[in-house]
Amino acid sequence: MTKDMHFPWHQYALIVKLAECLNHRPRLRAGSNSSYPQFGKTALQKLVYLLQAVYDVECDYDFSLYTYGPFTSELLQDLDLVESIGAVQVLPVRKGMDGYAIKPYENAAWVTTQAKEFLEAHKCALGKLIEEYGHYSAKELEIRATMIYVEREMKGDGKPVSLDGLVRVVHDIKPYFPRDEIKSVAEELQAKEHVKVAADG
Repeated sequence: MTKDMHFPWHQYALIVKLAECLNHRPRLRAGSNSSYPQFGKTALQKLVYLLQAVYDVECDYDFSLYTYGPFTSELLQDLDLVESIGAVQVLPVRKGMDGYAIKPYENAAWVTTQAKEFLEAHKCALGKLIEEYGHYSAKELEIRATMIYVEREMKGDGKPVSLDGLVRVVHDIKPYFPRDEIKSVAEELQAKEHVKVAADG
């Protein structure tokens, strides 16, 4: 494959860059079954969504809300292509764990070189994404990305968004997350100003 303006190299390079950054990054909290967060297909979806929604990096993906939060099939198609050209490996995780692990592979540097300007222009945003969200598991990313998606959809519909209202809507969508956990996440995101809600009452 040769460099061509018709190929979305920035999308391919972003997948590779995230794989490079998120492999061997230690968790910040104890009590996990793994020493490192698993960077798999779900985490990829949520991190690219957050990069667009929170850090205003236009990656040219159109996300919708699916079972595990914001999702776009285009990103999975791009992951398949990046794997096919040998820039990442998508490997089943070890026995007893679900999902896949995405790891950089032989042609990783070649692909990132094709979008060097994009990666350099958004180096700061990528660094903030990794610092603030790179230590979370896929499930932790799911609830955070979902909440940010819901908050933006509610505001886009012209609806007032309160903390309690946001918690209620997210709990309706994801009832398997305890309400107390959802509220804690909402307060965390509000403190970061990654969601902006009106005072309750």
